[in-house]
Amino acid sequence: MTVSLLTQRVDLPLPGIGTAAARVTVLEHGRVRYVVRAPHVRGTFVVIPQHLRDGPVLPDRAVVQFGDGLDPQGTYYWRKHRPDEPVVHGVRLHGWTSSLQPDNLSDRYIDILGTYTHSLRGGALRELPLATRRRTETVIRAILAHWRSLPQLDQLRAAAARIYAAEYAEHEGARATAAEAQVAQLQTERKQARRRVNVLNGIRRRRPRALTPPRTHLARLPLVDGRGREMGSITVREVAVSAEVAGAVVYEVSGARVLGRFTVGSDIYRAAPVPQGVWVAYGHATRTHFENERAHRPTVNGVTVSGGWNHDTSGDITPSAPDTVGARVETSPTTGHSAPPATERRAGAVVRALALHFLAREDLDGLRLAAAQANAPFLLGETRRRLKDLAQQQAQEERNAKRHRRRERQLHALTASQRVGFQTELAA
Repeated sequence: MTVSLLTQRVDLPLPGIGTAAARVTVLEHGRVRYVVRAPHVRGTFVVIPQHLRDGPVLPDRAVVQFGDGLDPQGTYYWRKHRPDEPVVHGVRLHGWTSSLQPDNLSDRYIDILGTYTHSLRGGALRELPLATRRRTETVIRAILAHWRSLPQLDQLRAAAARIYAAEYAEHEGARATAAEAQVAQLQTERKQARRRVNVLNGIRRRRPRALTPPRTHLARLPLVDGRGREMGSITVREVAVSAEVAGAVVYEVSGARVLGRFTVGSDIYRAAPVPQGVWVAYGHATRTHFENERAHRPTVNGVTVSGGWNHDTSGDITPSAPDTVGARVETSPTTGHSAPPATERRAGAVVRALALHFLAREDLDGLRLAAAQANAPFLLGETRRRLKDLAQQQAQEERNAKRHRRRERQLHALTASQRVGFQTELAA
C-alpha cells in the first residue's frame, strides 16, 4: 500500500479570523505540504513527523517547517531562505516550530513556535512581532488539526519512521543486550547473597568456642618503625577479654615512651561473615563505633592519642607494615587533628606489635567466631534487604530487556517491504 501523492484543496477554520484555503500534498518520508492562503497569511508549511530515538515506534510528535523543501531543518537555518516561506502580517517566517504533540495543543500556554522560529533579514535572525506570532500559532493549530484527521496518518508516520528505523533498531538491540547482561549479573549476585544468608545463619547456630582467660604473665614486644629500624620495646599485660566488644582483648601497655591501654579485636567493618582483619582502638573500648571518651587512653611521646585503626586483612601485617595507623589528638569531643609525625611513627610501631600479638593467640578462631556471631544479626538484616533490592532490580531489568527486544523487532519490521508484517508485529 502506498500513500497518495495527490493534492487536495481544503478549508481550515481559523477561530476569530475566518477560514484559510490550503492545498495539501503528501510528500516523501511522510511529510505533508500545506500551501496556505488566509487573511494576512500566505506561503508553505510542511508537517514533518518527528521520529525520536527512544520515542514511540510510530512517531507521535511533529514539527512544522516554514517553506518548502525536503532538506533537514538545519540546512537552511543560518544560510538562506527556503522556497515560499510563509508571510504573516508582512513578516516572512524562517525556521521551524517546537517539537509538538498534535494531540495535545489545546493548552494555550504551549510554546508552539519555540526557539527556531524567526524572520531572516539581511542575514540576521530577528524575533517575530507579537501579532505575527499569534496568527502563525492559530494557523499551525489549524494545520495540525487537519493533519491529525488524515486517513493515512499511520502510514505517514511509518514512512517517516523508516528513515532511522535500522539505526534505532540497532540502538534498541544494544540496550536489550545490556539489560540482559545486567539480568545475568543480578542473578549471580542474588545467588551469592542467598549463600551469604545461609552462611550467616550457620554462624548464628554454631556453638561458641571457649576463650582463653587473660594471661597473668607479662609479654615483652619489640617495636620497629616503618623502615624496619628498632625503637625499643613495650611490656604488655592482658587486662580482659572484652565483655562489651565481642572477640576483643584489652591490653595494658608500658615502656618505650608509651603508657595506657589498647583494645584489639577483629575488623569492625566485617565484609566477610567471619572477620579476617584487625581492629585496634586507643583506650579501653566498650563499643566499636562513635566512642569519643574511652577510658585509659594511651600517651605516646607524652601525647594522648585517640581514635583507632582498622585493617580488613591480617596476612599483610608485619612489624613494619602498614606504615600509617591514623593516630589522632582530640581538641574537643568533636574535633581533633593528626598526631605529630614522631608520635604517629611510634604509635604505628605499637599498633603493629599488638596486632601481631593478638593474631598469635591460640584462641584466635574463637575470638573471630565471637565477633562474627555478635555481628551476624546486623549482617543478616543487611543481606536480606540487599536480596530484596536485587530481586526488584532484576525484575526491572527483565522488563527493560523485553521492551527493548520488542521495540527492536518493531523497528526491523518497519524496514521490511510488507506493511502487513509491521502491523502484525506492532500489535504484538
